[in-house]
Amino acid sequence: MLSTWNGIPISYDIVSANTDERTVAEGVLETVSHSDIYADKGFISADWQLAMPSAGYAYARRTGHRIWTLTRENQHLQHSHALKRFISRVRQRVEGVFHEIQNTGRNPERLLNKTVDGFCVHIAAKIASHTLRLLLRRRFGINVLTFQSQSL
Repeated sequence: MLSTWNGIPISYDIVSANTDERTVAEGVLETVSHSDIYADKGFISADWQLAMPSAGYAYARRTGHRIWTLTRENQHLQHSHALKRFISRVRQRVEGVFHEIQNTGRNPERLLNKTVDGFCVHIAAKIASHTLRLLLRRRFGINVLTFQSQSL
């Protein structure tokens, strides 16, 4: 899933749990351009970046993206302490989006949908519900749990 800084989902893809998420990342990233992408350490692999058809400089030139991940302790090139802290804060926000979507309503891991289409519709509805909650809360100051106005 790709989301904005404010937690609004932009693009996502549904894959089976045993699928390497990096295999679908390029398709998700193609939906936006000229963005700073903050990814988890699963995307740090130099092998993945080289195997990606549009990897490295050519990828950045074509899409305008800069992909940021935390560095591992044993890497030669290290980010500054401030950049590490910033990337961690951004990743916490992203994980908060995942947590909120997963833990509101019925948990997607426990759904009893009988078809793949039914599962996909349920996920799309959860993401639409999450986006609507954000809109009501941030734009209009409405708490969706109580439907009372809160001061911004």
